[in-house]
Amino acid sequence: MTLICPVILYGSETWASRKIEEIRLDTFEKIVVRRIYGPCLDTGTKEWRIRTNEEVYNLFQRPSISKEIAKRRLMWAGHAWRKKDAMISTTIKEDPKGKRPLGRPRLRWEDCGKREVKEVDPRANWREIAENRTRWREICFKGWS
Repeated sequence: MTLICPVILYGSETWASRKIEEIRLDTFEKIVVRRIYGPCLDTGTKEWRIRTNEEVYNLFQRPSISKEIAKRRLMWAGHAWRKKDAMISTTIKEDPKGKRPLGRPRLRWEDCGKREVKEVDPRANWREIAENRTRWREICFKGWS
């Protein structure tokens, strides 16, 4: 897993991932972890069987890959918001005027960050909290640990 996680997580801070993509990443992680731990011998029937998801996560004992991505996205969002006089800061702080196209709006990176902050603290405004580094870290680690 030490070789696979960095490859999967590279650049994940900047992804605007939908729920289906998070499910696919979690499924991939389950497949890899199940392959690493392999089958187990059932004591009752003396036959080999595939481990259940619960058994795999009891052995693995780490948060899912989608939670790790959400935590990294929030950490990076706070860093980018507090960064003064940088291109990323001006891009995030820019509030574009105009209408979004018809139909279902495209998922933006900021929308993912808002959704993740709302899961931890429904009343929170992520832009105000990001200014306070200690409060932001509490938000980042509270929901994803």
